[in-house]
Amino acid sequence: MNGLKVMTDECSLFSRCMSAYVDGELDPGHAVDMETHVLRCGTCSERVTFLRAMRASMKRTAEKRVPDAMRARIHAAMVAEKRRVKEADREDHSAKLVSWKYAATLAAAAGVALTVAAAKNQKDVAVTPELARSGATTEMAAAAGMDSLLDDLVALHAHPLPPETTNPEELVRFDPLVGVPVRRPAFQPFVASFNGARVHAMRDQRAALLQYTVDGKHRVTVYVFDPRAVPMRATRLEPRVVRERAVYVGKLRGYSVAAAEKSGVGYALATDFDDERSAQLVLAAAQQ
Repeated sequence: MNGLKVMTDECSLFSRCMSAYVDGELDPGHAVDMETHVLRCGTCSERVTFLRAMRASMKRTAEKRVPDAMRARIHAAMVAEKRRVKEADREDHSAKLVSWKYAATLAAAAGVALTVAAAKNQKDVAVTPELARSGATTEMAAAAGMDSLLDDLVALHAHPLPPETTNPEELVRFDPLVGVPVRRPAFQPFVASFNGARVHAMRDQRAALLQYTVDGKHRVTVYVFDPRAVPMRATRLEPRVVRERAVYVGKLRGYSVAAAEKSGVGYALATDFDDERSAQLVLAAAQQ
């Protein structure tokens, strides 16, 4: 999977329209150019495969949409702002430029409002082109949230706290605190023993922290969290496709870290295994 690390100037050019290509929104002429490049470029081929795996995962879990009433209100606000810009254009050209900057800010804020409102109501949001174009603010906030979660995970793996319970049957009481079902991963086919669990607060969210020993000597710390509150968009981990599943892997503070999502539940773990083993472990955790 080392191809993802090698990027050429041509790859950088094509990466700008890769999401549109995967979504089928690229015009035919550019789509042909993209397909030609992907066929001979292992790096971009793996990126396309990863994006398609992510889209497939999102389609399996995001069945609800943002309420139509909210969409209508935001659309009406944007239409009103465009009308105001046109009126300002008749009076002063400079006012037009300032107003359009304000309109762009309004559009970005609207995208953030949609995402936050949907997460607060614990509803899955279908990713539409309109939401995808809402602005970089949402992307940056999501990445910061995932990075913060991973920092907490590694810190607690390096300096573990005592568990609140060592009985896996009690994990069900964590569900309302975390916002997703918390169950004991079997880690099949790995040999793993459950050492205990606790709930860990992450700013305004919570995650279940599960402690394991794998193969008799390797400590594994697992986070189970709500990916609607902390979207799976890690910026410091490398995206991979393992067994046709989208996985993030990498090294943080000397530990191997991996993250994945399944059926609306997020999983992240820290270990002293290599990246390949960690990727296999996080998928095994998601098979509970």
